[in-house]
Amino acid sequence: MDFQKRQELERILSNGNTPLRINDSTASEIYRMYNKDGNYFNRVKKAVERICYNPEQSEKLTGRLRGYRSKHVGSKVIIFSYDRQEGVYIKRLDEHDSAYGI
Repeated sequence: MDFQKRQELERILSNGNTPLRINDSTASEIYRMYNKDGNYFNRVKKAVERICYNPEQSEKLTGRLRGYRSKHVGSKVIIFSYDRQEGVYIKRLDEHDSAYGI
């Protein structure tokens, strides 16, 4: 995904208060959703807005994913990290088993 498309997607998904960055492969998946399945995209958008509004509300992960948090959206899981200065970084959006590497 090119830089402009990813930046536009980050602008659309963010609530404007918290900086948002998205992994390239995840941005491609969300952009595909944006063009193909508007209903699921809107669910992801609302979840990302909630994450940006209060990232510490989400579930903390343990084990090899220590330091990351997760938010479920239907059958998919958003895995992200949060830092007060850097903001939210979405690492992955995938089906439940794939997202956790099961």
